[in-house]
Amino acid sequence: MSGSDKVWVIRGGGLTAWATAALLAKTLPSGHSVVIEDAVSPVVGEEPEVVVAEPDGVLVQLSDGADLLAHGHGGFFLGSLLQNWRDGRDIAVAEQEPLPGIDGVALADVVLRAARQSPAAPDYAALLAPLQFQARVMAAGRYAHPSPDRQSPRSLLRPRLMLNARVLTARLRDIALRAGVRETPEDAREVEAFMTFETRANGFFSGDGDWTARLGYDRWLTVRYVSGDHAPRVDIANLEDGLASRSPLPGGGFASLAYAADRTTADVAKAALAAWLGDVDVAAQSDLAFAPGLDMHPWSGRRLALGPAAARFGDALSLDSDALERQLTQLAASLPGASEQISACAEAYNEAVVRDIAHRADRLHLILLSGSQGQRLAPAGDNLARRIAQFTSRNAGVGLDGDPYGAQHWIMLMASLGLMPRRYDIQADRLDIKAAMASLGRMVMVFDQTLAALPAHSQFIDRLREGG
Repeated sequence: MSGSDKVWVIRGGGLTAWATAALLAKTLPSGHSVVIEDAVSPVVGEEPEVVVAEPDGVLVQLSDGADLLAHGHGGFFLGSLLQNWRDGRDIAVAEQEPLPGIDGVALADVVLRAARQSPAAPDYAALLAPLQFQARVMAAGRYAHPSPDRQSPRSLLRPRLMLNARVLTARLRDIALRAGVRETPEDAREVEAFMTFETRANGFFSGDGDWTARLGYDRWLTVRYVSGDHAPRVDIANLEDGLASRSPLPGGGFASLAYAADRTTADVAKAALAAWLGDVDVAAQSDLAFAPGLDMHPWSGRRLALGPAAARFGDALSLDSDALERQLTQLAASLPGASEQISACAEAYNEAVVRDIAHRADRLHLILLSGSQGQRLAPAGDNLARRIAQFTSRNAGVGLDGDPYGAQHWIMLMASLGLMPRRYDIQADRLDIKAAMASLGRMVMVFDQTLAALPAHSQFIDRLREGG
């Protein structure tokens, strides 16, 4: 490190810190250097034991995910299964590519017209369910890589990679140190930071950043366990005592219960989560007071908060890991090369990451509002209210800037949660509805054949471990 370097200082030593260090070391031009200060092990419960990232996302690009997978530290998954969520029905929530329409009419409107014309037909959500191909693959516990052939049903798959956070942190540390990142240098006090990154949790969020009322919990019980093989999905249960989630890894997993202290004691929460998990061997457990929230201005001047310092949700439906991935992706696109660029980069970064997590939180808020504890939550915000109104009025989605979920995803989710549109696209009236439904039947038949031919997730992982 020369005296003329612009020094980027990272405070912390967990996953967020080393992911940021590895990213900066790979991205910054010459004349810039990176140092890590106070690289201490994270407190138990401060960071999730499982990290989710897109197969082509920043974290996995940096970590060589295939190698980690081959050594049994991770696995692919497709989405989330909401267990016994509405009238005892499981709801599979997964993203997929938009389905082609019929003669220019969206499939959702074709199905809604069919449901409206036949009072004896199954409800709207049941008619849509066979068309949710990725959700069906996930619920069946199967897996396959997406097909590059756009005519193949497999092209609709959007898998994600789930990795053990501690293993990933160690790999990122190796990458960063090999790239020249320095860990706690002796002359750290004399370093004048060009930029400082804070990656350690620094207390509760307040004001607009406190989302306790929006998400309905203020305590977070976490359990890391070993034993058992699991399907390629995140299981979510709407328990009487809170929101339970289970993220699988080969040979174990990470589970949590978000609950409200004014309704559920710590002992009751532990008993509820243990009963839901069944016979597993607990390796670690923590129960912390928690204020879910987001720093609305994470990049301020020459300081940027990342990971648990900027957003803490207890990994509720992967909000934490989604936030981290978005932060790093946006950081890579916003890195300044000169001092005068920092303010513009900070403004663009803050707008992008806050808007993204707000859209993801809208999705989670919609799911929670439809659960048994929905009455405890704050009302839907303006953006979510617009989405609900647009769907219930005419079976359409609202396009909002930066929304990571497509219109079709919102339609499928709202229908599954029991919302019902009042009318469909008038263009659906010009279709021969019998012919259109026959076309849908043939599409579903191809889906069924493809699903039957897919290997089980466990078989797919075994092949990777064996080098097949």
